[in-house]
Amino acid sequence: MGTGEIIANLGIAIQAIGWVFLPAVFLPLIYLFLPNIKLLRSISRAIIRTIDSLSYGIGEIVKWLLPILVLTVAFTVFALSIFGQSWTKLFESADYLHASVIMLGAAATLLAGQHVRVDVLHTRMSAKARALVDFIGFYALLAPVCLIVLWNSQSFVSFAWRIFEGSSEADGIRGEYLLKTLISIFAVMMILQGLAIALRAAMCLCGQTRPERPPHTPQFFAPQELEH
Repeated sequence: MGTGEIIANLGIAIQAIGWVFLPAVFLPLIYLFLPNIKLLRSISRAIIRTIDSLSYGIGEIVKWLLPILVLTVAFTVFALSIFGQSWTKLFESADYLHASVIMLGAAATLLAGQHVRVDVLHTRMSAKARALVDFIGFYALLAPVCLIVLWNSQSFVSFAWRIFEGSSEADGIRGEYLLKTLISIFAVMMILQGLAIALRAAMCLCGQTRPERPPHTPQFFAPQELEH
């Protein structure tokens, strides 16, 4: 069995696993109607803590790529403008670092509530009103868009892995397939973090307390900072 065939089979297996876990997206909706089932509450809290910890941990790692990105760009500019030297791999590495920070850090940014909101009235709403907005937003916007991105990215990501696609430059980085894979990872991580937020929203709408959040992250749907 060749490498391309192995990768193709792996992609099919991952896709199958994804379809198996797709019903988990409806867990917040189920929780909203059945909030008093102890097993459901325990599972939901465990899912929230796991997803939050994953997003927070990846965000803490990815943030250290930012100073490396700044130094890389600064060195590239100085080397070209002062010494007339240019290295394709160094130049392209800025794109890899930039893409990694955005794609892998998006879920952590959502966890911290730092994405730009179109709804300027959100901060003035009550806790339950904010929870309702985020609950509806997950099903109406975040989940559908990310699922579309994930579905449409399968073909070119799979093709990139089959040929181990690299830079169009002869002396460039031979890792274009890894860069394209970040698109699928981004979509999965955003769905997971959106799921955790939607579960918290469902708990808030049901008048229940929510699991504690990772350190240095603001509370969702809380009228006071100390409320969880």
